[in-house]
Amino acid sequence: MSAPTVRDVAQTAQVSVATVDRVLNNRGGVSTKVAERVKAAVAQTGYVRNLAAANLARRRVYRFCFVVPGGETGFSALLRAALEREQLRLMEEQILIEIRLTRAFDINSQVAALRDLDCDAVALMASEAPALQEEVRRLRTEGVRVLTLVADLPRSDREAYVGLDNVGAGRTAADFMGRFIREPGPVLMIAGSLSARDHSERLMGFRNVMEERFPALTLLPAVEGQDDPEAVEKLVRDAELAGPLAGIYAIGAGNRGLVNATKDIQSPLVKIVHELTPTSRAGLRNGSIDLVLDQDPTAEIVAAITIMRNLTEGRAVPAEVGKIRLNIYNRENI
Repeated sequence: MSAPTVRDVAQTAQVSVATVDRVLNNRGGVSTKVAERVKAAVAQTGYVRNLAAANLARRRVYRFCFVVPGGETGFSALLRAALEREQLRLMEEQILIEIRLTRAFDINSQVAALRDLDCDAVALMASEAPALQEEVRRLRTEGVRVLTLVADLPRSDREAYVGLDNVGAGRTAADFMGRFIREPGPVLMIAGSLSARDHSERLMGFRNVMEERFPALTLLPAVEGQDDPEAVEKLVRDAELAGPLAGIYAIGAGNRGLVNATKDIQSPLVKIVHELTPTSRAGLRNGSIDLVLDQDPTAEIVAAITIMRNLTEGRAVPAEVGKIRLNIYNRENI
């Protein structure tokens, strides 16, 4: 059986093919009642729009830009790999993806990456700072659709956010940390940068649950490792010099340094980290990491592109599209 066509939709809705085309391509000139009838006919017939053919027929090329951190390892590398896969696939649908790399947590680098953009929409993974909020405002006034990725900028003019509930992720980490620790002691919290909203939100959620439910555990002041393995290793070793740690919550990247710093520690030490990277996966397998909280980078890229399409074509964006699931991994389920 052949796939349903536009003519099938037109016949079911009792309208012309031209009317169906106007509804499918948001061209206007159709009453709300007729548009609803066409949409119902699409659902009834099971018609699936060929976006590539539609774009080609309209000679429309979509230009989307992603501004993300560089780096050869960790979550940023996984995110970029997922983005590059989608970049190749979407060329067939007349969707061109530009990738602009920044230095992690470097506001000046992020601002510079947002200048001189030639795109319909941009997805931005950036720190929370007034300069970035101003750049988002400028882009919106120029007609560029803006969404945030992984870390939100809720006080900016961005139109959507794609990522985790980071407060909830931090609370989840604390619940496991409190249950895993056998003997009371200090807990070290290592962020990449507190200027990154995702890290500060995870920290807030973690602190709230630890203070509410596990008051016998001492929270050390949060430190910043800048997602650098050597910096993280030094922070862990320095903390251990002051006395045995009961737990470490690594909010950002640089987990190779955490593993190196704790490999010779004999006392029980609970280590909970974010993102299922080659380092954290190996750590789960050999017991040097107890739990990994993960967000799927491919799911984030696909969701971001879906939202960019909707915004560019003037369609509503369902709130659930940008919500990314938190995955929890231990030694037994990887």
